[in-house]
Amino acid sequence: MKKRFVACVMTVVVVAGLFAGCGKKKEAESSVSGSETIKIGVGVPMTGGSAELGGRVFNGAELAVEEINEAGGVKGKKIELVSMDDKADPKEAANVAKLFVADKDIIACIAGYNSSCTLSGAPIYNKEGLVHIAVGSSSPKVSTAGDYTFRVWNSDVYRATFDLNVIIDAGYKKIGIIYQNDDFGQGALEVAKERLKEEDIEPLVAEGYLLGETIDFNTVITKMVDTGCEAVFAIADETELAAFAKQCVQQGYTPFISATGTYNPSVISLGGDAVEGMVGDSYFDPDNVPEKAKEFFDKYNDKYSANGERTEDPTSPCAYAAIYMLKAAIEDGAETREDIQKYLANLKDFETVVGSLSFDENGDVKIPLVAVQIKDGAFAAYK
Repeated sequence: MKKRFVACVMTVVVVAGLFAGCGKKKEAESSVSGSETIKIGVGVPMTGGSAELGGRVFNGAELAVEEINEAGGVKGKKIELVSMDDKADPKEAANVAKLFVADKDIIACIAGYNSSCTLSGAPIYNKEGLVHIAVGSSSPKVSTAGDYTFRVWNSDVYRATFDLNVIIDAGYKKIGIIYQNDDFGQGALEVAKERLKEEDIEPLVAEGYLLGETIDFNTVITKMVDTGCEAVFAIADETELAAFAKQCVQQGYTPFISATGTYNPSVISLGGDAVEGMVGDSYFDPDNVPEKAKEFFDKYNDKYSANGERTEDPTSPCAYAAIYMLKAAIEDGAETREDIQKYLANLKDFETVVGSLSFDENGDVKIPLVAVQIKDGAFAAYK
Protein backbone atom coordinates (compact mmCIF):
# COMPACT_ATOMS: atom_id res chain seq x y z
CA MET A 1 0.00 0.00 0.00
CA LYS A 2 1.33 3.42 -0.86
CA LYS A 3 2.29 5.59 2.07
CA ARG A 4 0.58 8.43 0.28
CA PHE A 5 -1.36 9.51 3.33
CA VAL A 6 1.83 10.75 4.97
CA ALA A 7 2.38 13.26 2.22
CA CYS A 8 -1.25 14.33 2.44
CA VAL A 9 -1.15 15.24 6.11
CA MET A 10 -1.57 18.97 6.43
CA THR A 11 1.07 20.93 8.25
CA VAL A 12 -0.59 22.31 11.36
CA VAL A 13 1.01 25.37 12.92
CA VAL A 14 0.41 25.39 16.64
CA VAL A 15 0.51 28.75 18.40
CA ALA A 16 0.25 29.35 22.11
CA GLY A 17 -3.15 30.97 21.79
CA LEU A 18 -4.61 27.79 20.29
CA PHE A 19 -4.97 26.33 23.74
CA ALA A 20 -6.81 29.36 25.14
CA GLY A 21 -10.25 28.44 26.40
CA CYS A 22 -9.80 24.66 26.13
CA GLY A 23 -11.18 24.28 29.63
CA LYS A 24 -14.54 25.93 28.88
CA LYS A 25 -17.03 26.49 26.10
CA LYS A 26 -15.84 29.08 23.65
CA GLU A 27 -17.85 32.26 23.17
CA ALA A 28 -17.44 32.21 19.38
CA GLU A 29 -19.30 29.10 18.29
CA SER A 30 -18.14 27.13 15.28
CA SER A 31 -20.45 27.37 12.28
CA VAL A 32 -20.50 26.19 8.70
CA SER A 33 -21.60 29.54 7.31
CA GLY A 34 -18.93 31.45 9.21
CA SER A 35 -15.93 29.84 7.48
CA GLU A 36 -14.56 29.72 3.95
CA THR A 37 -14.22 25.94 3.99
CA ILE A 38 -15.82 23.17 6.01
CA LYS A 39 -13.06 21.85 8.26
CA ILE A 40 -13.16 18.28 9.52
CA GLY A 41 -10.44 16.94 11.79
CA VAL A 42 -8.86 13.53 11.30
CA GLY A 43 -6.95 12.35 14.36
CA VAL A 44 -5.58 8.84 13.85
CA PRO A 45 -2.21 7.05 14.13
CA MET A 46 0.08 7.96 11.23
CA THR A 47 3.11 6.60 13.07
CA GLY A 48 3.48 4.03 15.83
CA GLY A 49 2.05 0.54 16.20
CA SER A 50 -1.19 1.20 14.30
CA ALA A 51 0.13 3.43 11.51
CA GLU A 52 -0.95 1.11 8.70
CA LEU A 53 -4.53 1.03 9.92
CA GLY A 54 -4.58 4.73 10.73
CA GLY A 55 -3.45 5.36 7.18
CA ARG A 56 -6.43 3.43 5.89
CA VAL A 57 -8.76 5.59 7.99
CA PHE A 58 -7.19 8.74 6.56
CA ASN A 59 -7.30 7.42 3.01
CA GLY A 60 -10.98 6.51 3.28
CA ALA A 61 -11.81 9.97 4.60
CA GLU A 62 -9.65 11.66 1.98
CA LEU A 63 -11.25 9.72 -0.86
CA ALA A 64 -14.73 10.80 0.27
CA VAL A 65 -13.66 14.44 0.60
CA GLU A 66 -12.09 14.49 -2.87
CA GLU A 67 -15.28 13.05 -4.38
CA ILE A 68 -17.46 15.59 -2.60
CA ASN A 69 -15.24 18.52 -3.51
CA GLU A 70 -15.01 17.48 -7.16
CA ALA A 71 -18.82 17.42 -7.24
CA GLY A 72 -19.01 21.00 -5.97
CA GLY A 73 -18.57 20.56 -2.23
CA VAL A 74 -21.33 21.00 0.33
CA LYS A 75 -23.58 24.03 -0.09
CA GLY A 76 -20.96 25.50 -2.38
CA LYS A 77 -18.10 25.05 0.10
CA LYS A 78 -15.15 22.69 -0.08
CA ILE A 79 -14.38 20.29 2.73
CA GLU A 80 -10.88 20.63 4.20
CA LEU A 81 -9.29 17.86 6.25
CA VAL A 82 -7.10 18.90 9.17
CA SER A 83 -5.05 15.82 9.98
CA MET A 84 -3.06 15.06 13.14
CA ASP A 85 -1.08 12.02 14.24
CA ASP A 86 -2.08 10.54 17.61
CA LYS A 87 0.73 7.96 17.30
CA ALA A 88 -1.57 5.28 18.82
CA ASP A 89 -0.71 6.94 22.14
CA PRO A 90 -3.56 7.92 24.49
CA LYS A 91 -1.64 10.95 25.81
CA GLU A 92 -1.06 12.18 22.27
CA ALA A 93 -4.72 11.53 21.43
CA ALA A 94 -5.72 13.84 24.29
CA ASN A 95 -3.40 16.53 22.91
CA VAL A 96 -4.94 16.12 19.45
CA ALA A 97 -8.40 16.48 20.98
CA LYS A 98 -7.39 19.73 22.69
CA LEU A 99 -6.12 21.13 19.41
CA PHE A 100 -9.23 20.14 17.49
CA VAL A 101 -11.71 21.55 20.01
CA ALA A 102 -9.75 24.82 20.18
CA ASP A 103 -9.96 25.38 16.42
CA LYS A 104 -13.34 27.09 16.05
CA ASP A 105 -13.41 26.31 12.32
CA ILE A 106 -13.44 22.54 12.86
CA ILE A 107 -17.06 21.42 12.77
CA ALA A 108 -16.54 17.69 13.54
CA CYS A 109 -13.81 15.03 13.63
CA ILE A 110 -12.98 11.52 12.58
CA ALA A 111 -10.86 10.79 15.63
CA GLY A 112 -9.81 7.66 17.43
CA TYR A 113 -8.69 4.39 15.88
CA ASN A 114 -7.29 2.64 18.96
CA SER A 115 -9.86 2.24 21.72
CA SER A 116 -7.53 3.67 24.36
CA CYS A 117 -7.00 6.77 22.21
CA THR A 118 -10.72 7.21 21.64
CA LEU A 119 -11.41 6.92 25.37
CA SER A 120 -8.60 9.35 26.17
CA GLY A 121 -9.92 12.01 23.82
CA ALA A 122 -13.63 11.46 24.52
CA PRO A 123 -13.87 13.52 27.75
CA ILE A 124 -12.33 16.50 25.95
CA TYR A 125 -14.56 16.25 22.88
CA ASN A 126 -17.65 15.82 25.04
CA LYS A 127 -16.82 18.65 27.44
CA GLU A 128 -16.25 21.06 24.57
CA GLY A 129 -19.11 19.78 22.42
CA LEU A 130 -17.26 18.57 19.32
CA VAL A 131 -18.44 15.40 17.60
CA HIS A 132 -15.76 12.77 17.08
CA ILE A 133 -16.54 9.65 15.08
CA ALA A 134 -14.29 6.71 15.92
CA VAL A 135 -13.36 4.19 13.25
CA GLY A 136 -11.65 1.07 14.58
CA SER A 137 -12.39 1.43 18.30
CA SER A 138 -14.26 -1.66 19.45
CA SER A 139 -14.05 -1.42 23.25
CA PRO A 140 -17.49 -1.67 24.90
CA LYS A 141 -16.48 1.36 27.00
CA VAL A 142 -16.84 3.59 23.94
CA SER A 143 -20.61 3.07 24.14
CA THR A 144 -20.77 5.18 27.30
CA ALA A 145 -18.10 7.75 26.43
CA GLY A 146 -20.56 10.61 25.90
CA ASP A 147 -23.17 12.17 23.66
CA TYR A 148 -20.58 13.61 21.27
CA THR A 149 -18.85 10.24 20.80
CA PHE A 150 -20.00 8.14 17.83
CA ARG A 151 -18.40 5.22 16.06
CA VAL A 152 -18.76 3.66 12.65
CA TRP A 153 -17.42 0.31 13.80
CA ASN A 154 -18.77 -2.63 15.73
CA SER A 155 -18.48 -2.92 19.49
CA ASP A 156 -16.73 -6.06 20.67
CA VAL A 157 -19.94 -6.99 22.43
CA TYR A 158 -20.89 -8.03 18.90
CA ARG A 159 -17.63 -8.49 17.01
CA ALA A 160 -15.57 -10.41 19.59
CA THR A 161 -18.56 -12.64 20.28
CA PHE A 162 -18.97 -13.29 16.55
CA ASP A 163 -15.31 -14.26 16.08
CA LEU A 164 -15.26 -16.43 19.19
CA ASN A 165 -18.47 -18.17 18.15
CA VAL A 166 -16.63 -19.49 15.10
CA ILE A 167 -14.41 -21.47 17.49
CA ILE A 168 -17.28 -22.56 19.72
CA ASP A 169 -19.46 -23.60 16.79
CA ALA A 170 -16.58 -25.69 15.42
CA GLY A 171 -16.72 -27.72 18.63
CA TYR A 172 -13.45 -26.67 20.27
CA LYS A 173 -13.32 -26.82 24.07
CA LYS A 174 -9.60 -26.41 24.73
CA ILE A 175 -9.12 -22.74 23.93
CA GLY A 176 -6.31 -20.25 24.44
CA ILE A 177 -6.50 -16.46 24.12
CA ILE A 178 -3.96 -13.79 23.27
CA TYR A 179 -5.04 -10.17 23.57
CA GLN A 180 -3.67 -6.68 23.10
CA ASN A 181 -3.23 -5.40 26.65
CA ASP A 182 -5.14 -2.12 26.42
CA ASP A 183 -8.77 -0.98 26.39
CA PHE A 184 -9.38 -2.78 23.09
CA GLY A 185 -7.95 -6.11 24.16
CA GLN A 186 -9.16 -6.05 27.74
CA GLY A 187 -12.70 -5.20 26.68
CA ALA A 188 -12.81 -8.00 24.12
CA LEU A 189 -11.24 -10.39 26.64
CA GLU A 190 -14.04 -9.77 29.14
CA VAL A 191 -16.64 -10.32 26.42
CA ALA A 192 -14.88 -13.57 25.43
CA LYS A 193 -14.72 -14.87 29.00
CA GLU A 194 -18.43 -14.20 29.52
CA ARG A 195 -19.28 -16.00 26.27
CA LEU A 196 -17.10 -18.99 27.17
CA LYS A 197 -18.67 -19.11 30.63
CA GLU A 198 -22.04 -19.64 28.95
CA GLU A 199 -20.53 -22.80 27.42
CA ASP A 200 -18.88 -23.89 30.71
CA ILE A 201 -15.48 -23.35 29.11
CA GLU A 202 -12.52 -21.81 30.93
CA PRO A 203 -9.69 -20.60 28.67
CA LEU A 204 -6.60 -22.68 29.31
CA VAL A 205 -4.33 -19.72 28.57
CA ALA A 206 -5.07 -15.98 28.40
CA GLU A 207 -1.99 -13.83 27.81
CA GLY A 208 -1.70 -10.15 26.99
CA TYR A 209 0.90 -8.38 24.85
CA LEU A 210 1.88 -4.76 24.30
CA LEU A 211 1.07 -3.05 21.00
CA GLY A 212 4.22 -2.09 19.12
CA GLU A 213 6.47 -3.65 21.77
CA THR A 214 5.87 -7.40 21.99
CA ILE A 215 7.62 -9.28 19.21
CA ASP A 216 8.27 -12.65 20.89
CA PHE A 217 5.26 -14.90 21.46
CA ASN A 218 7.21 -18.11 22.04
CA THR A 219 6.53 -18.24 25.78
CA VAL A 220 2.76 -18.04 25.41
CA ILE A 221 2.87 -20.49 22.49
CA THR A 222 4.74 -22.98 24.68
CA LYS A 223 2.04 -22.58 27.35
CA MET A 224 -0.63 -23.28 24.75
CA VAL A 225 1.18 -26.38 23.55
CA ASP A 226 1.74 -27.64 27.10
CA THR A 227 -1.90 -27.11 28.13
CA GLY A 228 -3.26 -28.68 24.95
CA CYS A 229 -4.97 -25.66 23.40
CA GLU A 230 -6.57 -26.79 20.16
CA ALA A 231 -7.89 -23.38 19.16
CA VAL A 232 -6.77 -19.81 19.74
CA PHE A 233 -8.89 -16.68 19.91
CA ALA A 234 -6.56 -13.83 18.97
CA ILE A 235 -7.62 -10.31 19.93
CA ALA A 236 -4.97 -8.72 17.77
CA ASP A 237 -4.24 -6.66 14.68
CA GLU A 238 -2.00 -7.30 11.70
CA THR A 239 1.60 -7.04 12.96
CA GLU A 240 1.26 -9.07 16.14
CA LEU A 241 -1.23 -11.47 14.60
CA ALA A 242 1.15 -12.35 11.78
CA ALA A 243 4.10 -12.64 14.17
CA PHE A 244 2.15 -14.96 16.47
CA ALA A 245 1.10 -17.20 13.57
CA LYS A 246 4.64 -17.44 12.18
CA GLN A 247 6.07 -18.34 15.57
CA CYS A 248 3.38 -21.01 16.01
CA VAL A 249 4.54 -22.60 12.75
CA GLN A 250 8.16 -22.41 13.88
CA GLN A 251 7.22 -24.41 16.98
CA GLY A 252 5.23 -26.93 14.95
CA TYR A 253 2.02 -25.77 16.60
CA THR A 254 -1.02 -25.64 14.32
CA PRO A 255 -4.12 -24.55 16.26
CA PHE A 256 -7.36 -23.36 14.70
CA ILE A 257 -7.16 -19.55 14.92
CA SER A 258 -10.00 -17.06 14.83
CA ALA A 259 -8.99 -13.43 15.23
CA THR A 260 -10.54 -9.98 15.39
CA GLY A 261 -7.92 -8.56 13.02
CA THR A 262 -7.82 -11.23 10.32
CA TYR A 263 -9.55 -9.25 7.57
CA ASN A 264 -6.64 -7.01 6.66
CA PRO A 265 -4.47 -7.55 3.56
CA SER A 266 -1.39 -6.87 5.68
CA VAL A 267 -2.08 -10.03 7.69
CA ILE A 268 -1.53 -12.04 4.51
CA SER A 269 1.47 -10.04 3.30
CA LEU A 270 3.15 -10.20 6.72
CA GLY A 271 2.13 -13.73 7.69
CA GLY A 272 2.42 -15.59 4.39
CA ASP A 273 1.75 -19.31 4.61
CA ALA A 274 1.62 -19.13 8.41
CA VAL A 275 -1.80 -17.44 8.36
CA GLU A 276 -3.35 -19.92 5.93
CA GLY A 277 -6.66 -21.14 7.38
CA MET A 278 -7.02 -18.26 9.84
CA VAL A 279 -10.62 -17.11 10.33
CA GLY A 280 -12.04 -13.67 11.06
CA ASP A 281 -14.90 -11.35 10.20
CA SER A 282 -15.81 -8.97 7.40
CA TYR A 283 -18.72 -6.79 6.34
CA PHE A 284 -18.69 -8.50 2.95
CA ASP A 285 -18.66 -12.00 1.58
CA PRO A 286 -15.35 -11.90 -0.36
CA ASP A 287 -16.89 -14.17 -2.98
CA ASN A 288 -19.87 -11.87 -3.48
CA VAL A 289 -18.98 -8.27 -2.64
CA PRO A 290 -21.97 -5.87 -2.90
CA GLU A 291 -21.84 -3.47 -5.84
CA LYS A 292 -21.48 -0.35 -3.68
CA ALA A 293 -18.54 -1.84 -1.82
CA LYS A 294 -16.96 -3.08 -5.04
CA GLU A 295 -17.17 0.42 -6.55
CA PHE A 296 -15.58 1.87 -3.42
CA PHE A 297 -12.68 -0.58 -3.48
CA ASP A 298 -12.18 0.00 -7.21
CA LYS A 299 -11.72 3.72 -6.54
CA TYR A 300 -9.67 3.10 -3.41
CA ASN A 301 -7.26 0.77 -5.16
CA ASP A 302 -6.93 3.02 -8.20
CA LYS A 303 -5.75 5.78 -5.88
CA TYR A 304 -3.78 4.01 -3.15
CA SER A 305 -2.80 0.49 -4.21
CA ALA A 306 0.90 -0.16 -4.66
CA ASN A 307 2.01 -2.16 -7.71
CA GLY A 308 -1.57 -2.48 -8.92
CA GLU A 309 -2.28 -5.05 -6.21
CA ARG A 310 -5.92 -5.00 -5.14
CA THR A 311 -6.63 -4.84 -1.41
CA GLU A 312 -9.85 -4.75 0.57
CA ASP A 313 -10.21 -3.93 4.25
CA PRO A 314 -12.96 -2.98 6.72
CA THR A 315 -11.38 0.25 7.95
CA SER A 316 -11.25 2.59 4.95
CA PRO A 317 -14.92 2.19 3.92
CA CYS A 318 -16.04 3.06 7.46
CA ALA A 319 -14.08 6.32 7.39
CA TYR A 320 -15.49 7.02 3.93
CA ALA A 321 -19.01 6.43 5.28
CA ALA A 322 -18.39 8.73 8.26
CA ILE A 323 -17.49 11.64 5.98
CA TYR A 324 -20.68 11.16 4.00
CA MET A 325 -22.67 11.18 7.25
CA LEU A 326 -21.19 14.58 8.10
CA LYS A 327 -21.93 15.80 4.58
CA ALA A 328 -25.56 14.73 5.01
CA ALA A 329 -25.78 16.58 8.33
CA ILE A 330 -24.61 19.85 6.76
CA GLU A 331 -26.86 19.43 3.73
CA ASP A 332 -29.76 18.92 6.14
CA GLY A 333 -29.08 22.32 7.69
CA ALA A 334 -26.60 21.57 10.48
CA GLU A 335 -24.65 24.78 11.09
CA THR A 336 -22.93 24.28 14.43
CA ARG A 337 -21.13 21.53 16.30
CA GLU A 338 -24.27 21.01 18.36
CA ASP A 339 -26.36 20.72 15.20
CA ILE A 340 -24.02 17.99 13.92
CA GLN A 341 -24.45 16.06 17.17
CA LYS A 342 -28.24 16.30 17.05
CA TYR A 343 -28.35 15.14 13.44
CA LEU A 344 -26.14 12.09 14.05
CA ALA A 345 -28.00 11.15 17.24
CA ASN A 346 -31.14 10.78 15.16
CA LEU A 347 -29.56 9.25 12.06
CA LYS A 348 -31.38 6.12 10.91
CA ASP A 349 -31.13 3.85 7.87
CA PHE A 350 -28.30 5.82 6.26
CA GLU A 351 -27.07 4.03 3.15
CA THR A 352 -23.30 3.55 3.04
CA VAL A 353 -20.73 1.32 1.37
CA VAL A 354 -20.90 -0.99 4.41
CA GLY A 355 -24.69 -1.16 4.43
CA SER A 356 -27.59 0.73 5.96
CA LEU A 357 -26.48 2.24 9.28
CA SER A 358 -28.35 3.71 12.24
CA PHE A 359 -26.90 5.17 15.42
CA ASP A 360 -28.42 3.85 18.64
CA GLU A 361 -28.77 5.77 21.91
CA ASN A 362 -25.05 5.20 22.61
CA GLY A 363 -23.81 6.46 19.24
CA ASP A 364 -23.09 2.90 18.10
CA VAL A 365 -23.91 1.16 14.85
CA LYS A 366 -24.19 -2.56 14.20
CA ILE A 367 -22.67 -3.59 10.89
CA PRO A 368 -23.67 -7.18 9.99
CA LEU A 369 -20.69 -9.52 9.87
CA VAL A 370 -19.82 -12.58 7.83
CA ALA A 371 -17.08 -15.10 8.62
CA VAL A 372 -14.06 -15.15 6.31
CA GLN A 373 -11.02 -17.40 6.05
CA ILE A 374 -7.61 -17.07 4.45
CA LYS A 375 -7.41 -19.67 1.67
CA ASP A 376 -4.60 -19.92 -0.86
CA GLY A 377 -3.29 -16.52 0.18
CA ALA A 378 -6.61 -14.69 -0.24
CA PHE A 379 -9.81 -14.05 1.67
CA ALA A 380 -12.75 -16.35 1.05
CA ALA A 381 -16.07 -17.06 2.71
CA TYR A 382 -15.68 -19.38 5.70
CA LYS A 383 -17.77 -22.50 5.29
